[in-house]
Amino acid sequence: MDAYSLFLIFLAIYIAVMLGIGLYFSRSQRSVTDFWLAGRELGPLIIGFSAASSWTTASALLLATGLFLLIGVGSIWIWVFPNIAGLMIIALISKRIKNIPALTQPELMEIRYDPMIRAPVALAVTIMMILFSVTDFIGFKLVLGTFFGIDPFFAVAIMAVSVALYVGVGGFRAVVWTDLLQYTLLAALAVYVASLTLDLTAARDISILAASTALGEDWWNPFLLGGLMGAFIFLVALLPGWVAEQDPWQKIWAARDERAAKKGLLIGGGLLALVYLCCFITAIGLSVLYPRPAGEVEAEMLYLRIISDNVSPLFLALLSIGFAAASMSCTDTFATSAASCISRDLVQRHLWPAATMKQMIAVNRILVVIMIAISASIALHATSIVDAVIIATVIGTTSYFFPIIGGLYWRRATRWGAMAALIVGGGTQILLIAYEQFWLRQPLDSISPYLTEHGVLVGLSLSALFFVGVSLATKPESDLKLAAFFPDIAERVFDRDLPQADRSGPGYLAVSSRIEEKRAGERSHLNLAIEHSSAREGGDGTLPWETLVKDLKERYPLWFTPTGSHIVYRLSQADMLSCVKMVRGDDSHIWLSAEPRQEQEERLKDELFLAYGEIDDVLGALGMRGRPG
Repeated sequence: MDAYSLFLIFLAIYIAVMLGIGLYFSRSQRSVTDFWLAGRELGPLIIGFSAASSWTTASALLLATGLFLLIGVGSIWIWVFPNIAGLMIIALISKRIKNIPALTQPELMEIRYDPMIRAPVALAVTIMMILFSVTDFIGFKLVLGTFFGIDPFFAVAIMAVSVALYVGVGGFRAVVWTDLLQYTLLAALAVYVASLTLDLTAARDISILAASTALGEDWWNPFLLGGLMGAFIFLVALLPGWVAEQDPWQKIWAARDERAAKKGLLIGGGLLALVYLCCFITAIGLSVLYPRPAGEVEAEMLYLRIISDNVSPLFLALLSIGFAAASMSCTDTFATSAASCISRDLVQRHLWPAATMKQMIAVNRILVVIMIAISASIALHATSIVDAVIIATVIGTTSYFFPIIGGLYWRRATRWGAMAALIVGGGTQILLIAYEQFWLRQPLDSISPYLTEHGVLVGLSLSALFFVGVSLATKPESDLKLAAFFPDIAERVFDRDLPQADRSGPGYLAVSSRIEEKRAGERSHLNLAIEHSSAREGGDGTLPWETLVKDLKERYPLWFTPTGSHIVYRLSQADMLSCVKMVRGDDSHIWLSAEPRQEQEERLKDELFLAYGEIDDVLGALGMRGRPG
């Protein structure tokens, strides 16, 4: 049996396993939090493997090895170091991120600033995620084209259908658990290829040490590309974009607690380093086995050539599955991230706020398929891996890096400063890329070395300048906007007398006994469903959601909608995650939930009881009734 036939058999088995994982986890989906954030229950190990898998793709293996081979150690500033350092930096700020009750970065930006900034950031994040996903399709079509001569269209189609099936069914929980398997396969691939190059160089009586010495001083110079200033420009161009990338932030929100998030991302950085060490060893071996490549694409292709030249059909088929895993592991994450922005930040926020959770899950599944289809279509016409990655990164860097990171730590940041940074920084960067691609038709650094990486220093500098300047020139944000981000302000905002639950009352036991409890790390997950119906005989029982939210806020001032009417918080706690939140579950149920720290669990049961009473009161005024369901 030839290698291609074996590959198809292994691929069918692999896809079946992926789909099985997706179907298994589809049973635990009740809400968009379950679909996008795996119920906020992930531990550090699964987060670590998922983070590493999402940032280590087939394209990454080719790119990292090709850059090492072509440029040497100095290439670490282009790819390897920003990858690893990005996860490490996100780990350091993970506690700050985790305590914000958001599902997406644009939602966080609205909580911090204003509704007007949410849609533009959602579009920026979506574009970034699509372009990142494109690189994985490119890598996969190169692999299958090189090994089996498969037409690019069919290679892209195979990957698109596979990812759409298991992600569309299983959501984010399926993504992270398939990432565990996918990282194992891609790491095994990287280790095997590194071992293969060592064996082949040894067969020529050349040690890896001797080979590395023969590469020369320039190859080992970490500052070959423009000295210290060159390294700085690369870091400024790329690292902020990695730090502000949405997918690891989603893993933080999906973590069971702050410790799991931080530890998981640190583990992910270590797993990334292991793979790139293998790429480094492989590059040294390739320098012995093949003539020095002339360009980036040729260098990348040597990674595939050493495999096709030296392994049996069986191993070629198995290694191709490793490449498939590497490609899909990133595509599934980026597709879900892009779809979540469209679903959560545009559809649910602006177009369909009264949608039930079940309806939004259906929308999410459709959008995952659409995002994958868009990425696949672009990949059919794109050839360069690094260009797509860098363009996506610099657009994100210049548009919303300062607003989102500044919003976490700088109290004086305002909505107008954030919007100015987004428009001026991102707009400038898009214009620079357009000028470079369509008019200049050569890299901008041909004009000046300070315009390296599409002139990102210009866009980033303008973004920072307008963010700080406009923020200082405009009115500070209210304490209510700042409370979720700064504990001392939260304590001041919520330092007030609050209603107390009467635990001896006849209704308390009836409500509290229906509260679902589940513990995840340092927090408890409390859920209470309210079944609603018409109080009048013959009434259709349709819930006027928008009216309910409006009346609830007017009658009980504790209720607040920081991100639109689709989710309502009862702001009784300094820790916003602990606050009771209300969403429309399905056609007959309202869902209440809270995620208090375990020592606050009993207090939040009281809060759920009080919330139930307030909602029931408003339902009564609307000619409806509710009961714990």
